[in-house]
Amino acid sequence: MGRGTGRPCQRPLSTVGRMRRRTLRWEGSVAVVTGGSRGIGRAIAEHAVGRGARVGLVARDRDTLQATLESLGGSGAGAVAVADVADRTGLEKALDELTAALGPPDILVNNAGLGAAGPVAALPVEAIERVMAINYLGTVYATKALLPGMLERHRGHIVNIASVAGRFAAPGEAAYSATKFAVVGFSQSLALELHGTGVHVSLVDPGPVDTGFFEARGADYQRRWPRQVPASRVATAVLEAVERGRFEVFVPPWYRGAGVFQAALSGVLRIVPPAVFGITPSESDVAEALRGAAQLREQAGDDPPH
Repeated sequence: MGRGTGRPCQRPLSTVGRMRRRTLRWEGSVAVVTGGSRGIGRAIAEHAVGRGARVGLVARDRDTLQATLESLGGSGAGAVAVADVADRTGLEKALDELTAALGPPDILVNNAGLGAAGPVAALPVEAIERVMAINYLGTVYATKALLPGMLERHRGHIVNIASVAGRFAAPGEAAYSATKFAVVGFSQSLALELHGTGVHVSLVDPGPVDTGFFEARGADYQRRWPRQVPASRVATAVLEAVERGRFEVFVPPWYRGAGVFQAALSGVLRIVPPAVFGITPSESDVAEALRGAAQLREQAGDDPPH
């Protein structure tokens, strides 16, 4: 996979104008989806294949990846590669494998995500580091790996799955929310930098999604409203963001107003009782984050923290 400086060449103004208006169609495209074996990532892959794209799926478990690909139609639908997105070298190797199998990616969906709910005072630093490495740095690593090729071809679309937690915060969500705020800022700056290059950026901000993700983060979603939305709804938002060239999409759309409200009244919200937010953090269940961090340390041959 070619990796250059990432500096777009100068184009005539008439050509740049045409590139600004051009959007990608999923049909005939190659789309890479991180965290593509389950949940939102799997739903995105299903919708993408349904629109005529071939998909390259990245996740940590080969058996789950292979089962997902078979459900999509097997090798005719795409290819899989195993990587932990927090491992930059391993992720770059996986993306090279997918490029060799499918051709240069036209669309990158940075979807891989992890959480660790609980009060900051109770969360191990290693869990906070792991969540940041997956949710934010994993997005950066994949983007840096594929962006130069997109710039060389003057064609591409990067979709970053953030969260409404990246627009307004909730108690017990400091570790997760910080990563999604980082993804929002990264996406905004990247979109400005890529103006006129033919490469576009979209940001999708889901609210609660019915994927079992809350349980995996050690939190119970206890509110009847707002209801969790199905993963397929987020997948539809991703597809439409690319085809319509939209920068930011909230799922459901009314969350946009909630983000504006908190930005205007952030000082007031600090006195709101935690129960209003509908998430009851658990101090004990950060096992997945700690396990992933330990696995990467073992691969690198590092000693465990003291």
